Amino acid sequence: MVTTHYKPLIGGALTVYDALASHAGEAIEVLTAHTDYVDGSEVEGWQEFDEAASYKIHRIKELRPIRDREPSLRNRVLGKVSAWQLNRIVLEKTLELIDEGGFDTLCIGALDTLGWLGSAVKKQRNIKVTLFIHGEEVSQEAYSARAMERRFASLASVDRIFAVSSFTVGILKARYGISEESIRLQSNGVDLDLFDGTDMSNVRATHKLTDTPLVFACGWLVARKGFDRLIETWPAVLEKVPGAQLKIAGGGPLEEKLSSQIKTLGLDSSVELLGWVNTDNLKKWYGMADIFIMPNRTMPDGDTEGFGLVFLEAAAMRTPSIGGNAGGVVDVIIHEQTGLLIDAEDPVNISEALIQLLTNEEYREKLTIQAYEHAQTQGWQQKTNDFIAELKKLVADN
Repeated sequence: MVTTHYKPLIGGALTVYDALASHAGEAIEVLTAHTDYVDGSEVEGWQEFDEAASYKIHRIKELRPIRDREPSLRNRVLGKVSAWQLNRIVLEKTLELIDEGGFDTLCIGALDTLGWLGSAVKKQRNIKVTLFIHGEEVSQEAYSARAMERRFASLASVDRIFAVSSFTVGILKARYGISEESIRLQSNGVDLDLFDGTDMSNVRATHKLTDTPLVFACGWLVARKGFDRLIETWPAVLEKVPGAQLKIAGGGPLEEKLSSQIKTLGLDSSVELLGWVNTDNLKKWYGMADIFIMPNRTMPDGDTEGFGLVFLEAAAMRTPSIGGNAGGVVDVIIHEQTGLLIDAEDPVNISEALIQLLTNEEYREKLTIQAYEHAQTQGWQQKTNDFIAELKKLVADN
């Protein structure tokens, strides 16, 4: 598995690859970077993470050029030269690991930045190449016509494409002309050992939330997650559910804007941005909450939620969800069974869904039970077994 960045950095795709490798025994090894491509800084804690992992992780300095550069002519020229040199390093390291490990399959986890690697490897090794596609990397418009051409070429060059949702499968078929035979639906799973449904009512007391209606949200603070709409609609929720608290975990480019929005609306006493929370605390917040929400939406450029792993994690902690009726989330939330799907562009729709679940305890409890039962069928071990079985079949069909 080759991907540009990796845990302990935070991200849905990184969680997926770590989960697959962790449950695959020694069948999967990972090649990634020990620096952050955003600014070139060393990834904090990567050595400790790698040592604790149950599978092999190989790292080189970087697998894609640093993004944080001034857009000058000089930097563009230097960027092209360094990108060519970097691609050579990545290819050489990939071939080295294939030979050392005797691997028969390469899985690429970053289409736009590593899609080129598939055809380059196939020219030099008799190996099956696959792509793992989450959604936004094919739904979002490419930044240039040339980038779009490369995307088409990369998708067409591999032996199999794994897509995390039926939405992603549809995009691959309709927009890129990929045949159904070349795609496998590989939906995400949930770590049932970690998100084990533990009762967190005693933890609520330590946060002074014993009798407080609590709504929890988390994710990368970007537009498609819809947290701005959530904050916008919160005053309407408070009118019907006085004392309700909204906690939003995560970091990202919109953090300052969301903080300002909270202050402008006078919501400081009921809405809090928690920043990034570690896995143990994330589990606690899921379990403490009455409702989990991420009002995701599809942006004008096509950027959307490819799956929505957070909804499964919340369900496993016995918390029903509210999510946007967009992207791959329709595969995760079963409407009116494990949660509610809403029009996340409509603040009224958001507030009505929140008020319905916060004020109807019997209905909320019904969704809670059904969400938990559904999550128990979505564990990572079964998802990994399915993934490995597809890879073995791909090799056997050679």
